[in-house]
Amino acid sequence: MTEKTLNTEHLDHIIDVFGSYDENCTLLERELHVTIVNRGSDLKISGEEDAVDRAIRTISALLSYAARGESINEQNIRYVMGLVAAGEENQIEQLTRDIICITIKGKPIKPKTMGQKKYIESIENNTITMGIGPAGTGK
Repeated sequence: MTEKTLNTEHLDHIIDVFGSYDENCTLLERELHVTIVNRGSDLKISGEEDAVDRAIRTISALLSYAARGESINEQNIRYVMGLVAAGEENQIEQLTRDIICITIKGKPIKPKTMGQKKYIESIENNTITMGIGPAGTGK
């Protein structure tokens, strides 16, 4: 068993990552097989060493995601866990930069996955781009 501490500067980002009633924290603990304890601006994460390292990388990525004003939900958490498992958590910064447009209500429209980002780049760089796939897959 290993215990590491992750220090964060902004408590509001921790609140965004943990979600209402700590439901996101529970998801992280269950999926990553760790225990997370919040002590002010410190997060104490305990478990097997590789699980703790994955948890720290995942939470750090989610905190940077929250710092950019993104909402954190189960889909985002699972996507970030997948990026961390593949060692590609640094790609999150690329996703939050590309704003396609702003809705009437002021909400930015941007790609949510690397696949969507590549699709947008293809649309921008090519005269004709075709998106093929089932409905609801983010084309």
